[in-house]
Amino acid sequence: MRQSKISRQIVTFMLLLFQLLFFMPSGYAEGKTLTKETKLHPQGWTVGDQLKFKKDSVVMTNELGEVISGTLADDTFLRPLGWQLVLNDYHYVSTYAAVDPFSHHYQHFVVGKEFNTAVPSHGHLQYKGGTQVTFNEYGEVISGTIGEDVTVQLVKEKYGFLNFKEDNILVFYDSGVVRSGVLEEDTNLRPVGWRKNYVGEDSAGFVKFSAKKKIEFNEYGEVMSGTLKEPLKWKSPDGVSVEFSANTIIHFDEQGAVAEKSVA
Repeated sequence: MRQSKISRQIVTFMLLLFQLLFFMPSGYAEGKTLTKETKLHPQGWTVGDQLKFKKDSVVMTNELGEVISGTLADDTFLRPLGWQLVLNDYHYVSTYAAVDPFSHHYQHFVVGKEFNTAVPSHGHLQYKGGTQVTFNEYGEVISGTIGEDVTVQLVKEKYGFLNFKEDNILVFYDSGVVRSGVLEEDTNLRPVGWRKNYVGEDSAGFVKFSAKKKIEFNEYGEVMSGTLKEPLKWKSPDGVSVEFSANTIIHFDEQGAVAEKSVA
């Protein structure tokens, strides 16, 4: 049993290390396993608040001992890298008094009556306890599992919003736009290469992608990979018209599209 636990810790450590090498602005990182729930400082924070990280989890720290990546002990509101593009910038709290949403002051206390009140989140999202978050050098969350559904503007200065499903990882590019997430609902989006590879006539290059499935974008809000809701006619990298069936994971680039091979 102990050997199995050690093996799981090694696997977790390797996954953390891979993610850090992919996202980190600098090459330094040190990992350690926490023997108890521990309050630590995330990197990039200018005020000395601390977060509680889970017992028996691995945290990666920088040369100052600040956390780059770790597993949260509790549900926690944190500001993501793309906070300026978050639309539903509030959360609900249950209280026995109404709350002024601008001052957070409690008013109209009524014995035995419970209120469900919207409170501004100021660009913060709720991240789930027991899941991993990764911070950039400015203290914003690059990657983490959201605890509530989130609505995000897809591209800066262009109209269009996406709903991402709770209990799934939401990842941002350094520019602040969404890199990947899980769609809450079926959504029409344009894939990479849509101008020259789309074979249809009346959909202006939009393709319907399935809800509850992971989707990945480039920094222009074009789909690089996603699951089709409906059959799709598109050009292959060879320039040949191909029809992909519904419920197929498709990878798009400027040369064309290919279906993801199933793994036996």
